[in-house]
Amino acid sequence: HCLTVYRQEHLPDAVHKTGETQMKAKRNRTKFRQSVYAYVLIAPGLLLVGIILIYPLLRGIVSSFFTQASGSMEFEEFVGLQHYQELLSDQIFWKALQNSAFSTVIIVAALYTIGLCIALLLNKSFRGRGVYRSLVLIPWVVPGIAAAMTWKWMYASQYGIVNHILQALGLIDKNVDWLGSTATALGSIMVTTVWKDIPFVTIVLLAALQSVDTTLYEAVKIDGGNAWQGFWHITMTGIKNVSITTVLLEIIWTFNKFDLVYTMTKGGPSNATQTIPVYTYITAFNFFKLNKAAAVGVIGLLVVGIFAVLYIIYNSREEAQNR
Repeated sequence: HCLTVYRQEHLPDAVHKTGETQMKAKRNRTKFRQSVYAYVLIAPGLLLVGIILIYPLLRGIVSSFFTQASGSMEFEEFVGLQHYQELLSDQIFWKALQNSAFSTVIIVAALYTIGLCIALLLNKSFRGRGVYRSLVLIPWVVPGIAAAMTWKWMYASQYGIVNHILQALGLIDKNVDWLGSTATALGSIMVTTVWKDIPFVTIVLLAALQSVDTTLYEAVKIDGGNAWQGFWHITMTGIKNVSITTVLLEIIWTFNKFDLVYTMTKGGPSNATQTIPVYTYITAFNFFKLNKAAAVGVIGLLVVGIFAVLYIIYNSREEAQNR
């Protein structure tokens, strides 16, 4: 009788626990097989990325610590931080770093401000809104080299349309050599960069604005709030995550901008528009100092890497909060 009572009391629990253990083991095996299957599927892509991106990146970093004969792929002598020490006394390098940092700050600030204004306008309901939303994409789809050449002609001192328009408006009284003057060359390229990249910022912010709950604005009015309070507390709060991501991406892309600068000025005049990407290219392929160019590239990579890490950390936190 005691044995029967014991079985009735404890056997169901034991069977239940055994069943749970078996189910848990089955789920773990299924999850493991799915993980292996996923890794198998992405392996070819990872291998391709490793060959195209990671290997050249690592080789470039390593080459910054060696000397290398022109036209040779073999490293000759380990020199440690010699190339980096040379850069410390290289005035052109410091000018390039200064121009890159300054232009990135101004361009990204202008991109976000103008892009947000255009997005707010395109988010309004008006006739022909779809047409204007399509037109705003035109600068983005124009190839970088084509855009650079077009703006280079527009900036031309003798026949450029920029001088013609400004003279017609009475803003200048004689032709200005926009790309040939150290005072205006960098600013001219910055204007071109803003024109080229503004569609991306506008479209991303417009998509974010459309996800903001419009009923919240009515709640602000009921509570006695004004338009500015609605904009700051509802609009800006609603697009904060997208804004941070967009700004971080634009910082990375703008700092690495090469095609516009090289096509329009090649870093001139007198290094007035010299940037880290352009100086890296010129050092490597004009002066054939491959290892020094690698050192310049590594420093640029470190600067961009800071913002890349911030971008990854921010996205990881957002994904964790959304789970």
